[in-house]
Formats: sequence, C-alpha cells, structure tokens
Amino acid sequence: MDPEVITTAIWADISWVLRFLWLFWFFIIGFATHMLLAHALIPSLVSSGQLPESFGRVRPMIYLGGLGALLLAIISLVVSISGMGFINDFWTRWWI
Repeated sequence: MDPEVITTAIWADISWVLRFLWLFWFFIIGFATHMLLAHALIPSLVSSGQLPESFGRVRPMIYLGGLGALLLAIISLVVSISGMGFINDFWTRWWI
C-alpha cells in the first residue's frame, strides 16, 4: 500500500498539472470580476447617475470577456484533469 518513488519525470507532470490548476483559478477570478462589473456595478452606477448612459453600451463587451474567461477556465480544468494519469505511476490503488 506504500506509494512508489516519485521520479523527476513524475514531478514534471505534477508541475504541469499544477500550472493548469493555477490558470483555472485565475480565469475563474477573471470571470467573476467581469460578471460583477457587467451585471451589478455598471447598471447600479448608471441608474444612480454616477456614470453616463454610454457605459451601458460597454456591458455586452464585458459579458463577452467574462464568457471568454469562463471558456478558458473550463479548458484549463479539463487539461489538468486529463493530465493526472501520472498518479497510477506511483499510487496503484485509487480506492483503499
């Protein structure tokens, strides 16, 4: 039940997966920021008169930026999950 020795090749794979997990986190933060701006802050500031009405036309572009960030987050999560095959190299039993 003891894990095998982790080689430098396995450490390189772990590093690769962790990079994509960090990218996932940054893209999710970007998505949340875009959605907060486009869906809450801009309409509130425009309706209170603190921003001019022209800022309302910027909202669709911010929504598209948020959608792009969400798409990149999903891609980075899928890539990191698909790269986790190295776990079988040092841990043979997934269910103990």
